[in-house]
Amino acid sequence: MNGFARRVQEMLPYTLKFRLIAMLVLSVMIPMLLIGAISYYGIYNVLQNKVERGVDKNLEQERNGLESILSNLDYSSRQLAFEGKVGKDLKAYLKTDDPLDKQDLGKEIEDYISLINYTNPLLGLTAYYLPETKQFLFENLYINPKLNLDSFHTITSQPGKYTLNGPHQTMYVNSKNSVFSIMRETDSSRGEGDGPSIFVYIETNVSTIADLFNSEPYGMPVTHLLLDENGKIIYSGGDKQFPAGADYKKLQAERKNSFVFFDTASKYGIKLALVIDNDDYHKEMNTWLKRFAIVGLVSLLIGLLFGWIIWTMIYRPLQRIRRQFKMLGENRFNEPTESMMIKEFDELLAQFYDMRKRIKGLMTEIETKETRKRHLEVEKLMYQINPHFIHNTLNTAQWLARINGQDEIVKLLTIFTRVLNYNLGKEGQLVTVREEIQTVRDYIELQQMRYNHQFHVVIEADEGTEAIEVPRFLLQPIVENAMYHGFRNKDGTIRVTVRLLDSGHFLLEVRDNGEGMSPETVTALFAEDSGGRRKVGLGIGLSFVNNTVRVYYGDQYRLDVESELGVGTAMRLKLPVGIMEVWDDQDIDR
Repeated sequence: MNGFARRVQEMLPYTLKFRLIAMLVLSVMIPMLLIGAISYYGIYNVLQNKVERGVDKNLEQERNGLESILSNLDYSSRQLAFEGKVGKDLKAYLKTDDPLDKQDLGKEIEDYISLINYTNPLLGLTAYYLPETKQFLFENLYINPKLNLDSFHTITSQPGKYTLNGPHQTMYVNSKNSVFSIMRETDSSRGEGDGPSIFVYIETNVSTIADLFNSEPYGMPVTHLLLDENGKIIYSGGDKQFPAGADYKKLQAERKNSFVFFDTASKYGIKLALVIDNDDYHKEMNTWLKRFAIVGLVSLLIGLLFGWIIWTMIYRPLQRIRRQFKMLGENRFNEPTESMMIKEFDELLAQFYDMRKRIKGLMTEIETKETRKRHLEVEKLMYQINPHFIHNTLNTAQWLARINGQDEIVKLLTIFTRVLNYNLGKEGQLVTVREEIQTVRDYIELQQMRYNHQFHVVIEADEGTEAIEVPRFLLQPIVENAMYHGFRNKDGTIRVTVRLLDSGHFLLEVRDNGEGMSPETVTALFAEDSGGRRKVGLGIGLSFVNNTVRVYYGDQYRLDVESELGVGTAMRLKLPVGIMEVWDDQDIDR
């Protein structure tokens, strides 16, 4: 997972600017795309259902209109074909040879045909037809003699009764429109074995099909097709891609991606089909998509604009913060503070200035520690002046005392030499608590021999504390102070305790039951001016102990003094088990 994240990070620009603008673009685009997808799905279904229902409904209405037209033809042909007054007149007209009778009968038949046409505006050319002689009688419009009735496509027929044809070109000489027609045998020709066959021929009005098949009934251009019972196109509304005589199913399979097809069957055996171009059919949806794309583009541009504005709001403060860090790297700690006038950046700068202040304080503290170290080094050197001369002199005195049999002086010099060697740091800067305690014992014995005082010293050290490393020369100055201020010229008891407090700290305590000290005296013990102290014999080495503790363990550690006049004094060092800082001065030139 980490490798994949690394690869993605390597592929993408690393700048905050790119990431910020990318996030803003995504925050604009993702909701918009989700809303757009949901809207598109919902609107598409609504529009699709709306258009489909509209097309189906209008197709059904057109089918009903077509069936109504064909029914009208059938009904009107029956009126002219069945035996009745017009039938009798027609029969009499064909039998008589009297010109006047023929004229009167012909006038009545023409009037009847005119009446039927007048009461039914869907009808057009109407006439009686004699197939033997191919002659039309009583036609209400002029007939084109070039057209052959036998070439018309038959929709449906009942042999010996009628034939329904169409669509075909009208027989009317002054028009080339398509019409439906019916040819029905009259009752006048039945039962007359020697008479001619007579048929009624009626066409629809030349504008009927054009009125029925509107080219834009739904606000979009469509092509109307009429199919016979075999699926052949017998009428095409004008689109050359769907010519008459072509196979409808084949064309539908070939062009299903470019056109939308609807069809319905009529009771007369023909089908009415609609063909709509895909672009026209989805015009409303495409219009909505274009508008949505424009809105999306505008939203994206607005998102980019806001991204740039936000980037500017972030980039300029970042540059100023970057300049502050640069000045910090150049140790320019006293530069004036700035305000970004943006709360979050001002809070960040406030924390930065606080950090700068702490860094400056830490650097000052480090400088102070270094100065303190140098002072300790100088103080240490004061005790190390010409150590070889001192040792050689002591050795000489020790041998002289031994030669003269002065054993007590030999013992005194031996202990003094051991204490001196320890205090001059010949065995390293760090020692164990065990070594420090042994040196305190030697020092106590030396002082007892020197002043002939009976100091009672009790040393208690936990077994786990003896191996802990501490800086050299911690306990001896404290014990020396207890002897000097606690008893002066009288005997007493000093208790030295070393014990563990917890897993990380231990306690060094020197307690006496001597005279005690006033608060002023306790304060004077840690004064930096050692000259005055030496003159009156106050606190020799305690400031050195306190400084050593602060150098090795930090400023939070120091020597604590608790004293009461007439009761005694307790000095405590609570220290961590590990040394925080080690510096070595044992190689200083002597």
